[in-house]
Amino acid sequence: MADTTALTRASSLWLGTTVVALYILFVSAVTFGFGSYIYRTAWQNDPPVMMITDVDGEVAADTDIDNNIFLLRREQALEADKLLLAAEIRDRRVQLADNAAQVKVSYGPIARANEAMRVHVNVVIADLTEFQYLLTGTFRARYDVILDDVDLKPHGKLVALLDLTEQGMPDADADAETQARFVDLSAAARVTLAERLAEIESAGAASHKIQQAGEVVLGEIREREEKIKRHDENIGVLRTALPLASVVRARLSSLSIQTWILPDDILLRLVSFPTIFLTLIVTIAAGALGTVVAFSRRYYSGTDTGLTMSRLFVNVGEGIAAAIAIFLFSGAGMLALTQGGGSASDVELSPYTVAFVAFLSGFMAEDAFAAIQAAGKRIFNTEDKGADKNEDKAKAADTTAPDDAAPDPVEEIAEIELQPDPNAPDPVEPPKPT
Repeated sequence: MADTTALTRASSLWLGTTVVALYILFVSAVTFGFGSYIYRTAWQNDPPVMMITDVDGEVAADTDIDNNIFLLRREQALEADKLLLAAEIRDRRVQLADNAAQVKVSYGPIARANEAMRVHVNVVIADLTEFQYLLTGTFRARYDVILDDVDLKPHGKLVALLDLTEQGMPDADADAETQARFVDLSAAARVTLAERLAEIESAGAASHKIQQAGEVVLGEIREREEKIKRHDENIGVLRTALPLASVVRARLSSLSIQTWILPDDILLRLVSFPTIFLTLIVTIAAGALGTVVAFSRRYYSGTDTGLTMSRLFVNVGEGIAAAIAIFLFSGAGMLALTQGGGSASDVELSPYTVAFVAFLSGFMAEDAFAAIQAAGKRIFNTEDKGADKNEDKAKAADTTAPDDAAPDPVEEIAEIELQPDPNAPDPVEPPKPT
């Protein structure tokens, strides 16, 4: 029993919270819709001046609210994009600084690999001293020239000395054991030198890759700086058409609101809509609001105990559908809910009347759908034919009734009322003009 009571209270709490949330949603929609409609129509009826200067006074009255909203929103979009680009540039500058640090760090493996290679070269050259003095003739002279050549890189010098020694060893005064030791030394030296060179190449490739990543980041920074430059140029053009000191800009800027749910330019977006679309928004919101009001009245009155969350949303959907039907009926001319005068093009739907009828259609959904169904029957000529037949039979019965039938009391009352009162004074004739 306690569990059932707890579930009932939880369900009731969620239902009540949902009703309140829908109230806030639809009331906000009606408020924003009507506010945007009033703002737009007031602008069109009494457009503001573009600027007021000391020399020229009022300058260039502008009635094109859509163009001004487009210019302002375009400028705001460019400014927002500039902020994003500036943030991206800052992030990439941080990346570039990190990349520069990584490049410096990448020089360490290169330096260590070069140092290991130089140590290996020096050790091998020192070991080759034993075989240097065994060379004879031109081989000995060329060995000294290669050893003293400062233009040769260390690994190139080692390879040249090994090649020269291999060429001169057959003619050198050396036994087989000495020549075998040289062959082993040369082979080991070449293998180790290849490993050291591979380490240098690998470290250099890693450093080059890091440098390329930095170049890519630098290119992205320059690309975004160019975009910001182009945005500044476009903003300058927009501010020429809509100056910063213009009254139009001041009035449109007042539509910006700071909310944590809706976009800041929600009112600008709504004002830029045509009035017929604003009327549709208000109509739908009013119909849904009427449904929520009817639901909450039934819920808190306690007369209907079968109200659930699903029924709430179904009723809201029905209210919206009824409101749309009212809007379409009004647009089709089946309901006289228009305002304006003059030519037919100057007549438009009155949002106040349509919204009120839509609210009633949501509040009295059953009656609204009954009226819509009756209108549909009239349109498609699907009235009950049996009612016409019964009416014809009734008329025939009236014609065959005897003359002494009882008189209709309503007709008697009408005849009595139509007879003049004999005690009434004579009517006074108005004086004739002289």
